[in-house]
Amino acid sequence: MAGEDPIDLLQAVKHRVKTMHASDRYLEPGTILEELKQSDGTIGYSAKLLHGITGKGLNDYDKIFSILKEVNFHGWISIEDGMNGMEEMKASLLFLKEMRKKYFEDIPFEARTRSKRC
Repeated sequence: MAGEDPIDLLQAVKHRVKTMHASDRYLEPGTILEELKQSDGTIGYSAKLLHGITGKGLNDYDKIFSILKEVNFHGWISIEDGMNGMEEMKASLLFLKEMRKKYFEDIPFEARTRSKRC
């Protein structure tokens, strides 16, 4: 959720996560993180916070995937990308495939595909 620390938020809800929305943003060159913290958030994202390739921005995806593995996450991951062309979408997809391989390859296929019914 915009404005929240993604790691703190994920830690708080990790046992309830069913799907993940992957996106990443980075600071416009010359911008420091403190400038973003001074914004009150009433107009959405700062113009100095740019959309980019997943894994190349401010999100700590190693930490995110570690938390997901900890709770045996096996849901869908959607990608928000392509804002700057399909090459970025492809790079984001390749990054997420590598993260999946790094964190979930050792989990048996049956455990990854088993769905929980409510």
